[in-house]
Amino acid sequence: MTERYFTLPNGAGTLQFTSSVLEHIYRYAQVNRNDKEAGGQLFSKNPHERLVTISIATGPNPNDTRSANLFNPNLRQLNNDRKRLFNDGFHAIGLWHTHPEPIPHPSNDDRITTLKYLEACNGEMTGFIQVIVGNRKSPESLGIWLASTDKNNRWVKLKESKD
Repeated sequence: MTERYFTLPNGAGTLQFTSSVLEHIYRYAQVNRNDKEAGGQLFSKNPHERLVTISIATGPNPNDTRSANLFNPNLRQLNNDRKRLFNDGFHAIGLWHTHPEPIPHPSNDDRITTLKYLEACNGEMTGFIQVIVGNRKSPESLGIWLASTDKNNRWVKLKESKD
């Protein structure tokens, strides 16, 4: 799988998803009827650069609550992952999870959860990423959104770019 790039709004820069991150999250796509939703966090060593490289995806974890239409991560594990990876120079910049639909769309809960994570950053970040993997394992089956502190662009779907 090759790397993919998505343009941030207002010329703020580009998100780069490494092939290992894409392979990890696509591995959990709900392609079969009995597959459960899965998810985790996304990490970058350079969240304040113009090219933000997402190089680690965590989850799912054994203590997460998962069903065909529900994913609730184990908060203790999320916190442990953030602390451990922060000590290695990585910053949590987003969340990812799967949906049992070909072209994913964020639910109201997805939007609320993402904005809560952004607010929990206490002003240290102006945006937080939400990635949703649809059930086709294809490029159009990956949706990327940015939750922002910008009241005019609170929730923006990102477009793929060449690089």
